[in-house]
Amino acid sequence: MRFFTTLAFFAASLLIAQDAGPKATNGLRYADDIAKFVAADKVTPPPQNALLIVGSSSARYWVSAPEDFKPYPVINRGFGGSKTTEVLAYMDQVALPYHPRVVIYFAGTNDLGGGAKAEDVLENIKKFVEKLRSENPNCGVVIMSALKAPRRKAQWEEFDKYNTLVEKFCASGKNLYFANHNPAMNKPNGEPKTELYREEGNSAMHANAAGYVEIVKIVRPIVDQAWKASESVTAKK
Repeated sequence: MRFFTTLAFFAASLLIAQDAGPKATNGLRYADDIAKFVAADKVTPPPQNALLIVGSSSARYWVSAPEDFKPYPVINRGFGGSKTTEVLAYMDQVALPYHPRVVIYFAGTNDLGGGAKAEDVLENIKKFVEKLRSENPNCGVVIMSALKAPRRKAQWEEFDKYNTLVEKFCASGKNLYFANHNPAMNKPNGEPKTELYREEGNSAMHANAAGYVEIVKIVRPIVDQAWKASESVTAKK
């Protein structure tokens, strides 16, 4: 029964965020979408100490997550085509209230695709982790790699730099994990596994349902490790 309740909450929260278009409210994109999350949380409070997936559309499209990660309770707070700056700006609404036990952080490619430097994107992630850990010092964080998708080919060099930096950052910290899903989505020569992408040709950028099946094979063992290492997470009093 608990699983179906969690699944119903997850499905409802995803439906309210389906409008991916940026909206300017108080100078911030997606403010209306975040407000809908907050309103939904008041109606149906999400579980505490759950597995939180936060980030951009790659997080939002992960609709199979409750099944992929059961029996862990899952909260998905992917929104629009968000950047790390926006995930950081909104984390008081989409991360901290849930006191997550483990977080899958799925953002960064929109920053890099827009010309941001790898070092700057990593700094935003570090700030997110620092603020998260100030509330939940034992929280595990799994940071997804930047996917070298065809649509982002012009930025692949910066993506490689970013992935290297994130991997080193995770290796240097406690209960931090780098999940490189490029091998799941691309061939060894860098060419895309086209059957795993939502879009076709040079527009390919996001995983489809089959793509997430392959991504889970990489991410699930890492989440299991993070979940075990986290043990219990409680809000800082």
